Amino acid sequence: MRYLTHLSRSFAIVILGLAGLMSLPAQAGIVIAGTRTVYHADDREVTIKLTNDDKKFPRLVQAWVDDGDEKISLDKLDVPFTLTPPVFRVEPGKSQAIRMVYTKEPLATDKETLFWLNVLEVPPKVGEEDENQLRFAFRIRTKIFFRPAKLAMKPEDARNALTWSLVKDGANQVLEVRNPSPYYVSFQKIALAIGEKEIDSPDYAMVAPGGTQRYMLKDAPATLGADAKVKFSIVDDFGAFIPVTSPLTAH
Repeated sequence: MRYLTHLSRSFAIVILGLAGLMSLPAQAGIVIAGTRTVYHADDREVTIKLTNDDKKFPRLVQAWVDDGDEKISLDKLDVPFTLTPPVFRVEPGKSQAIRMVYTKEPLATDKETLFWLNVLEVPPKVGEEDENQLRFAFRIRTKIFFRPAKLAMKPEDARNALTWSLVKDGANQVLEVRNPSPYYVSFQKIALAIGEKEIDSPDYAMVAPGGTQRYMLKDAPATLGADAKVKFSIVDDFGAFIPVTSPLTAH
């Protein structure tokens, strides 16, 4: 559903242009409460709190939702959510609540669907000398998980349902994870553990429901002992890191 007004589209075009230009040093002031949002299908609405941590200057903010294409123009967005308000000003040290409402367009009922919340802020002018200076626009993106009711398992069970194997990817050894659960699983750390040694992966992209993901390893041995396993940390609904140890399975 397209929910951006002409005013908000114009505002976005201006500040997105500013975002790519050089400027004097600037600092983001807007902070989003939480690192992710879970929207349960039976929720009437979800409230997201934003705070201006700058105690001196206000911020002008625009918020919108996309379905994963962060480069899509705002006038072409078509997502099943409305945000109120889409454009607003946050005074120094104050907070603003955004109301997110699902507009009931059909989504998958057997697994989560991923969307992204975008929050774009423009710093204020700091004086008359600012007239001839460009200002940075800062954008924050956080995940929105639309969660249907009555899924096949509880979200906390998804991490233990993952299966891991060591496979060849060209000349490299990589860890491969398969996710049979209906939930997205986000990682904070992934490592191959061989005895007391851990080989960390530099990549820990999340794995989609029913999906498979591969993670590069540096200097992984061609053969493994019986004690080899995977140590990883997942990010739960509240942004906490939960450590998990899992055996390797045959590919």
